Amino acid sequence: MSKKKLVQIQRILIIVILFLLCIALALGILIKYQNSNTPEINNNVAIEQKKQDDSTLFYDDNSDNKQDEINVFDDSYIQEDNNHSLSILEQKAQLIDANLSFQDDKNITEQNISIVEQNITEQNTTSIVEQNITTEQNVSLIGLNDLNQSYDDVNLSFNHHEKNLTIYDPIQKEKTNKQPKLAIIIDDMSSMSQVKGLKALNLKLNPSFFPPDKNHPNTPKLASNFNFYMVHLPLAAIHYNKPELDTLNPSDSKERIFKKIAQIKKDFKNLKYINNHTGSLFTSNEKAMRKLYEALKNQNLLFVDSKTIGNSKALKVSKEMGMIYIQRDVFLDNEDNVAYVKKQLLSAVRLAQKKGFAIAIGHPRKNTLKALQESKDLLNKVELVYLSEIYGR
Repeated sequence: MSKKKLVQIQRILIIVILFLLCIALALGILIKYQNSNTPEINNNVAIEQKKQDDSTLFYDDNSDNKQDEINVFDDSYIQEDNNHSLSILEQKAQLIDANLSFQDDKNITEQNISIVEQNITEQNTTSIVEQNITTEQNVSLIGLNDLNQSYDDVNLSFNHHEKNLTIYDPIQKEKTNKQPKLAIIIDDMSSMSQVKGLKALNLKLNPSFFPPDKNHPNTPKLASNFNFYMVHLPLAAIHYNKPELDTLNPSDSKERIFKKIAQIKKDFKNLKYINNHTGSLFTSNEKAMRKLYEALKNQNLLFVDSKTIGNSKALKVSKEMGMIYIQRDVFLDNEDNVAYVKKQLLSAVRLAQKKGFAIAIGHPRKNTLKALQESKDLLNKVELVYLSEIYGR
């Protein structure tokens, strides 16, 4: 019940008391002229009548217009004199004041509880108050401790001057600390200068080395400079005028492909991943890809599809073979300029943030390395990883 309504009720009661007081005075005058045989009122009966009168005071909270009913006299009794009538009315007024005081204190308690509940709602949390709350009215709110049984990770404290809210959500914290992953593959690795260029970046990258041939015979040794590396396998392209010396073709026999993959596994220790150099012709040929996947499976290797052509058969064949399918998401340096590479890096980061991880491919070119160096703040928004950290091998 609001304080405003209580004040209205109090005013109505005062008016009723004054009205009854006038009636009592009038009755007192009339009593003097009544027959001397009028029965006297016993004091104990009057006291009992007063108790009954107390029970007739009520507030109808369900009505917009409050009704107050006070029965000071019962029809079966007549007061002895005016003084006694006044005494009863004074007692009644005291009872009314006491009742209003009780209602006022009750309203204060309800208001303070409402304030606490409102503050909790405004903090946008479903946590429950674990400690008692001390207010300026010294109202002790009991029972709130029972409401926090299912909120073990919430510590909510209030004091007289300020309210501090601390929430610990281990699940949310784990999500916050888990950054999206980005694997950047650097293809065409074949020289010491390229190795030094990558090392100078001090970034966690995935270098992919050509298999050894007479043009770059030392690639296995160069690869040993890195904790993680891949092999960049030359596959036949539809339109490419400068193929590598030992490029695999769709027409190659199964034995030839098996021998090539076995030699690569022998040359590169701890090798797990191979991706294709060029390969638009080879990867779009289902029979050729089936031979390649069989050879890779035989050597416990995984193929990373560089996606040099849209209709690559790698996905279809990998499913048939029950092997993991891995593909490139973003090419970083189709255009050899710093601004373009930075733009592609941004696309890779955004994709990683969207789906949890992404794979980008670039080359050890001057502009690509410069763009990587100047994009370290951007790359801090993701976790640079090796492919093995995504696929668990």
